[in-house]
Amino acid sequence: MISAFQAVTKMNLKTAFAVCIGAAALGGCGGAESVAGKIITGGQEPIEISPETFAPPVPCPPMQLKLNTYLITKYVRGKEEQPEGLLYQATVEDWANTCTQEAGGQRRMKLGFSGDVTSGPAWKGGEVILPLRVAIVPGGGDAKPLVSEVLKIPVTVGANSPSETWTLIEDKFTVTPDQSVKVVFGFDDGGRR
Repeated sequence: MISAFQAVTKMNLKTAFAVCIGAAALGGCGGAESVAGKIITGGQEPIEISPETFAPPVPCPPMQLKLNTYLITKYVRGKEEQPEGLLYQATVEDWANTCTQEAGGQRRMKLGFSGDVTSGPAWKGGEVILPLRVAIVPGGGDAKPLVSEVLKIPVTVGANSPSETWTLIEDKFTVTPDQSVKVVFGFDDGGRR
């Protein structure tokens, strides 16, 4: 025969177990529950969760280095293509982009570029201004660029110093979501487009 105490204890355990199972189905027994954008955890303060955290990434146009524009060399006048006349050479080595959605529906691109500048035997030290052309070009064929701009990158290089790394981050360019475009870039020494 079961005593009254044992019957009550069994009933309480069954009730507690059923409540715990129901809570687990709704989000966890003793776990976290979500209330209007906040996560409430046992014994800790609420943590604010931004809806943007779970938003899908904004698609970005592909980037393309224009053929034969990754390197620029500067020589002393009259000693072009002679090793002793080399002032410096610069390269584009890495690039990346990310996009964000703006209120008006446009995508703002953040473009990043980096590379190196190496001084030559004729370099006396000072500042180098690298001309990097960035063009936003429609996706199909050899269409005329929608935007084409030369960005000036200042780099200080000492005489006989090892190469200096340069970095440029630019976020002034925007495109509409319905445009199929690509970003074409490379050094522009003024003689080519």
